[in-house]
Amino acid sequence: MNPYDESRPPPPRRRGPRPVPPGVPYHRVLADGRRRIWRGIAALTLLVGGALLFSFALTLGSLVVDTMLGRDSVLTGGSELTPLAMGATLLGLALLLPWSMLIQRWLYGVRAASLHSVVSRFRPAVFGRAVLVIVPVWAVYMTAFSAFTPVDEVPWRFADLLAMLAITLILVPLQSAGEEYGLRGLAFRVAASWGRGPRAALMIGVVVSSLLFMALHFAADPWLNVYYFTLGAALALITWRTGGLEAAIVIHAVNNMIAFLILILLRSDPATMMDRSVGTGSAALLVPCALLVAITAVVWWRTRDSGPALTPAGLHEYEPRQEQEAR
Repeated sequence: MNPYDESRPPPPRRRGPRPVPPGVPYHRVLADGRRRIWRGIAALTLLVGGALLFSFALTLGSLVVDTMLGRDSVLTGGSELTPLAMGATLLGLALLLPWSMLIQRWLYGVRAASLHSVVSRFRPAVFGRAVLVIVPVWAVYMTAFSAFTPVDEVPWRFADLLAMLAITLILVPLQSAGEEYGLRGLAFRVAASWGRGPRAALMIGVVVSSLLFMALHFAADPWLNVYYFTLGAALALITWRTGGLEAAIVIHAVNNMIAFLILILLRSDPATMMDRSVGTGSAALLVPCALLVAITAVVWWRTRDSGPALTPAGLHEYEPRQEQEAR
């Protein structure tokens, strides 16, 4: 029986979570023969609305505290991006992780754990291998890239340095994971469920999730938008080939953490990281775009024989079988 035959009627409804379909790639878990476009739009609206609401509520709380402490926060038109404001922004994005799982369970009936990977659990082995490869590669790239990027040193309070360091080590990985579960997890799956076949589904899923990722950064600079779209597309394709979010989380988190650590070490203005106005980007951003394309190509090449990881064929299988598809 062809697992991609979506002409078959969906199975009868049953109590409890809807079972994950066997033998399908990560992005096709929500597909069931009916495209459910309006349900998908509702899911994406809830995802974006949650991201905005969480960020607004937490940054408003940080603004109140900063005002009480006499800090000149950028949120009130000042010049300081305080640790509290930065932490609130990152925490708001981190909340997308449970929020995405809740939306998937509520609107599609699929258990939350399936958002981790095709085997419905987080895979430490995949995560660990990605860390061993990505950390040294990204450290070299970011260090070299920063060496050719002029920065202006600004005075920092020692307490702010320590607070920013703690935020970088604790909240940045959670923020990156939240974005991955929201965009490369839920949004990728929702948009892919609109496609009739595996190739059309993949294209729709990659494009829609990447455009949404780009739009959520609210960048006015065209070079920054090219970079954000490329990052989103690369991570979506890597998620498809590896069958889960582990590698995408590593790339996203390592990129953001090293960027923050360099900012702290050089004592540059943290507000510059949030400036996405016209002129803040340049053609130099094609360098990280090329690196992302290269990493995606390597992942694709390494899975050229096995194909993308698929959901288990049986209920008692704990490793995804591999099958060739859309190479």
